[in-house]
Amino acid sequence: MQLLLERLFVICLLSSILLGLIMVGGQLIGLLFGNGEMVVQSSELLKQPTIILAAIFSGFAFILGYFPDYKEKGE
Repeated sequence: MQLLLERLFVICLLSSILLGLIMVGGQLIGLLFGNGEMVVQSSELLKQPTIILAAIFSGFAFILGYFPDYKEKGE
């Protein structure tokens, strides 16, 4: 169970970071080309999935904190 949660945590964490970077990259490209619509579209399309993935990986981190291996490392 712990291994599954760790893998899901890593997948959600990396996906959230990747989507955030893509969103900011899209906004930066829109800013460089002076395309305000691209800046807004990038935010509208990717903000919600990024936040949802961040909430999911933080939930996994919270649950993993109850496993004995993580309690020993934190002390």
